[in-house]
Amino acid sequence: MKICTLGASVFATNTYLVVDEETDKAVLIDPDGNGKQIAAFLDKEGYSLQAILLTHGHFDHIGAVDALVEIKKVPVYIHAKDEELLQDGAKNASSVFFGGKGIVCNTKPRIIKDTDTLVFGGLRFVVMETPGHTRGSVSYFAGDAVFTGDTFFADGYGRTDLYGGNEQIILHSLRKLVTCMKGKRAYPGHGEPTDV
Repeated sequence: MKICTLGASVFATNTYLVVDEETDKAVLIDPDGNGKQIAAFLDKEGYSLQAILLTHGHFDHIGAVDALVEIKKVPVYIHAKDEELLQDGAKNASSVFFGGKGIVCNTKPRIIKDTDTLVFGGLRFVVMETPGHTRGSVSYFAGDAVFTGDTFFADGYGRTDLYGGNEQIILHSLRKLVTCMKGKRAYPGHGEPTDV
């Protein structure tokens, strides 16, 4: 399994590309930025995009979803409790930063829940519900990697003052998450990957 961090957006969001090196099948996690550029990169490298996984529904993690779905015709996965954020700029925090309607995502997602296993070729992701940053935040376990979104950072955790955030709930999620992360490498939504 190969993990690439694609160019961060103005909000320094990490978009992760996870590739099965035997088949060149790939999955994108939290694609922000320019969807056409990401699609062109996939084509250039010969990667076959299978799916888009979202750790949560904030605007800086969904910015390239619609463009990529239009070009690549792939499914998008998100927790049911964050589905409402996709189409509401107030709830996904984009209107807080940009005013007006903000950024929305019109793609109809597939819904995931705790302990679901998603398999794409040789890539296998296990879902862990880690709410607190948003009501539907999740982390994805894949081999020795954990994609934690904005729940866990190398130097802390995500803010809880936006819609659906809760300080006590994220602390509970962190305790649960960290106990399962021993020996794994965390790939957060912002900042550098880290060993726990």
